[in-house]
Amino acid sequence: MRIPVITLSGFLGSGKTTLLLSLLKESYARGLQPGVLMNELGKQDVDGYILEEQTGAAVEKLLDGCVCCSRREELGDSLELLIKRRPDVIFIELTGVADPDEISRSLHEPYLATRLSAHAVVTLVDAENMLDYNSRLSSDKQLVRTLRSQLALANLIIVNKSDLVTPEILTKIEKAIRKRNPNAEIEFTAYSRIPLHSLLAGIVPKETKPLPKRAPLGFQGSPLRKTAAGRSEAVPDNAPGEHAASFSQVGAVTLAFPQGKTLPKAVLEAFFGEWADRLLRAKGHVQLPGGKPVQLVQHAGSRTTWEDSRYPGAPYLVFIGTNLNGEQLAERWAALFR
Repeated sequence: MRIPVITLSGFLGSGKTTLLLSLLKESYARGLQPGVLMNELGKQDVDGYILEEQTGAAVEKLLDGCVCCSRREELGDSLELLIKRRPDVIFIELTGVADPDEISRSLHEPYLATRLSAHAVVTLVDAENMLDYNSRLSSDKQLVRTLRSQLALANLIIVNKSDLVTPEILTKIEKAIRKRNPNAEIEFTAYSRIPLHSLLAGIVPKETKPLPKRAPLGFQGSPLRKTAAGRSEAVPDNAPGEHAASFSQVGAVTLAFPQGKTLPKAVLEAFFGEWADRLLRAKGHVQLPGGKPVQLVQHAGSRTTWEDSRYPGAPYLVFIGTNLNGEQLAERWAALFR
């Protein structure tokens, strides 16, 4: 019996980990034993720690690179480790600059095809930043191909943060999506909240009964609105058999806090602003002054969020952006503590 695989795709800061948290909690509520593969562009495991802290899930991690490029050869090994645990379902969360087509190719490799099956590809879109990113990143041809592939290969496209934009913007986003994928179902929502029953349809604990063939996606309702369609048959821009690197100008830099040092929120947010023309995403666990709890900080677009964390390690930040100069960034970071 093959294990169903649900792939979560979408650009940086679109809400993939938030959706995965909901999927894990729903899986446990259904008596399912999920397996998780987390791919992080940076060297630090920010999102994997969030999953482990909030759900207790065992997470296989591929750090410091993308499964489409520098971590491509390790993808099969990680899936093998998950298969040995005999999960009822495997969730794969890709980096924001990964092409889900690489997962599809891997699932069709002979050594995996008899044990794994592609259940769904879900792509999340950041409504607040999508149109700006399309313009801002247009010079990075490889990344443009990847973002198009994320849309084209999806069964379900979630337009997240829809509450932060106008109906006119949502209409433009829907038109942009339909240009790449005329058939996928589209959900407009906030905080990655969608009905999960259709996405998990047909997945049952192994000891209960054989896994039936998955029913077509048929989501019922949404916090805002949705458009419905059938399974996607669109294809990415790459020719059959062609593989392009997911990104060329996007990179990650990890910034460590000097031992015993802290920074106020205002200083960190101003630091994000200094790099606004190149910064796409920042996240990490940071220590604030005054003995306050460790904070999980997440920055995407122009928005920064903070929440308490029980992270026990040394504080750090991961910067992800275009054409980042690591030495220059590290020098400016060090200057904040002088």
